[in-house]
Amino acid sequence: MSGSGPDRSVTSPEEAKLPRMATYIFGLLRRAPNRPEISEAQAELIQEGHLAHIRHMREQGNLIVAGPFMDDGDLRGILIFRDRTIEEVLELSRADPALQARRLILELHELYAPAGLDVPRDGASSG
Repeated sequence: MSGSGPDRSVTSPEEAKLPRMATYIFGLLRRAPNRPEISEAQAELIQEGHLAHIRHMREQGNLIVAGPFMDDGDLRGILIFRDRTIEEVLELSRADPALQARRLILELHELYAPAGLDVPRDGASSG
């Protein structure tokens, strides 16, 4: 079997009842190993820029979900991108100050999930 992903052409009666599927890019933000020591003020500025970058990607329609993990482990947060390739997400992510400063690293995976995943934007309701 090739590594090209699930066969989407199968249409048995059981599968016809399942939701339509799509590919997303799922990102895991991890604390970078050997991250440089910086001042608390520098860390705050980098974090502000990181959050602004995430807001910008969301406003541009590239990002569906972003959020931090609430524990203090090395796994810091998730990102789910719509209609993008891993290469496109890498390009979008280059401007993230936390990645540029080597405070975080981004691990990317293709995710096969129900089509239409979305979270309402600020002030919008889902129904």
